[in-house]
Amino acid sequence: MEKALKYRILAVLSAAIAMGVLLFAQSPAGDAARGKAIYEGKGDCASCHRINGVGGRLGPDLSEIGVPRGGGRGGKQGTPAPEPTLNLTALETSIVDPDADVAISNRLVRIVTKDGKSVTGRLLNHDNFTVQLIDPQGKLHSYMKADLKESTVLTKGLMPSYKDRLSSQEVADVVAYLATLKGLNP
Repeated sequence: MEKALKYRILAVLSAAIAMGVLLFAQSPAGDAARGKAIYEGKGDCASCHRINGVGGRLGPDLSEIGVPRGGGRGGKQGTPAPEPTLNLTALETSIVDPDADVAISNRLVRIVTKDGKSVTGRLLNHDNFTVQLIDPQGKLHSYMKADLKESTVLTKGLMPSYKDRLSSQEVADVVAYLATLKGLNP
């Protein structure tokens, strides 16, 4: 391979990594066993997240977080669809900067009743007449919309950033553990 071509490939890959665009299909650099210990201990992740029915309900269920996603359809003239990949960079970002990209279904809602009671939690369901949410303690709340003074979708989540709580190796270990989670029937 030409020297100039090698340098160009390296430049493109470096830029993709710097922008966080590159999707990794290989195994993460961390240790999954240590990551599980951090998840269950120091990180206290199970207080909000569930894995295979165990843990809190406030945060997203992580049972299948390690299942590769994407891939899509093939291109023109019978080109095969790209293989689904696991975006390890996105997993890491969700740990060190959890407010960077919060799915609508995981955003917090604050409601205030007409009598002044304020409750913040994750929206579970709403229809024309009622709203149901779960608070940080895991308690379910259901209100008639007619009894509400206001309802606000919050831009900040409850999940803390682990940027200063975990070392980069510990974050890599947790990412490695999460990458192993493929549900009950992988």
